[in-house]
Amino acid sequence: MSTSFSGFSSGFSLQEFDGVTGILLMVLSGILMTVMMQSSSASLTIALTAAQGGLISIESAAAVVIGANVGTTVTALIAAIGATPNAKRAAGAHVLFNLLTAIVALLLLPWLIALIGLLRAWLELDAAPAATLALFHTVFNLLGVALMWPLVGRLTQFLERRFRTAEEDEARPQFLDANVAEVPALALDALQREVRRMGGIALRALREAIIGTTAERSARDQQIVAGLNLAIADFITRLNRTGMSPEGAQRLPAILRIARYYETLAELALEVASATHTPLPHSSVESGKFIAQAEALLDAVDPALKLEDGDAVALALQTLEEHYQSLKSRLLEAGAQGHLPVAEMDARLRIAGATRRAAQQAVKAALMLNEETTAAAPYAAESTPL
Repeated sequence: MSTSFSGFSSGFSLQEFDGVTGILLMVLSGILMTVMMQSSSASLTIALTAAQGGLISIESAAAVVIGANVGTTVTALIAAIGATPNAKRAAGAHVLFNLLTAIVALLLLPWLIALIGLLRAWLELDAAPAATLALFHTVFNLLGVALMWPLVGRLTQFLERRFRTAEEDEARPQFLDANVAEVPALALDALQREVRRMGGIALRALREAIIGTTAERSARDQQIVAGLNLAIADFITRLNRTGMSPEGAQRLPAILRIARYYETLAELALEVASATHTPLPHSSVESGKFIAQAEALLDAVDPALKLEDGDAVALALQTLEEHYQSLKSRLLEAGAQGHLPVAEMDARLRIAGATRRAAQQAVKAALMLNEETTAAAPYAAESTPL
């Protein structure tokens, strides 16, 4: 390849493209070669060989090296299409790294070439273009690290706010922020709204687990609820209690307890989904009654709705308990008589037991949330400016 360029250089010159125009053309050629060949190494080899053969100057070859690095960003962007959010963020970081480094390297190109000459002499390397370009490529990458190092924190925050999935957006608090935390009345209202949203996700997880959703889906919901629980607890620790009435301060432990109920509910929903790939059958009378009562109870304690009658919910929970005991007896009887394999009997008992405990958590949360909402009304009225 070197011999080919050596012969070619006698009949071809880039003098008419000297200066800024020539450098920019070399950058563009490096980009195009990398994109077409899908290999920055091939572009670097061509630049090195062309410089070795005298076709282009060291400065022009260095510009091709810069263009080759920029060209890799196109490959990264193509690879990121349809990829996971983390893969897209990694591609974004790669693009920003190379673009910023390329811009700075182009602005400093004459001084970088001079620096490379000093380094080459100090290291006692060969004066051939190959050694110079190899050093330039190394210095280019070191320059990128030096430029990006102070920006890592901000760049990470910037990229984390991009390319988000629906699950990631759902896991972020929607009503809690630093500004709200400074105003007690607004903060307490925001906490109640966030807890209700968290409860809705937990109940969704249990509903889907009952009908036989995958454990992966339940695990995602459980992680979302756990993250929201931590966010709520962290918000409460940062809450400005100056000017908060004793009644308002007493609401905070109740909110934490409600959030804990919903977190436990989501954990139990994951247990239901993980117990077996086969949900409780509707074929038996006992199983059908238990499932129907559980679904009706979850509808009654939906945190998005106002709890109309706490006594009716307590009665519905008692009815669910009766259906659970009937189902449990039926499953144990079927297992003892050999009509149901012991492993399947055990799995169904665990599903029913976890569903029952989850329903209990949902009722506890709903009743306490109803009390908390009632207690919040006079506090909100007192906190409203006239």
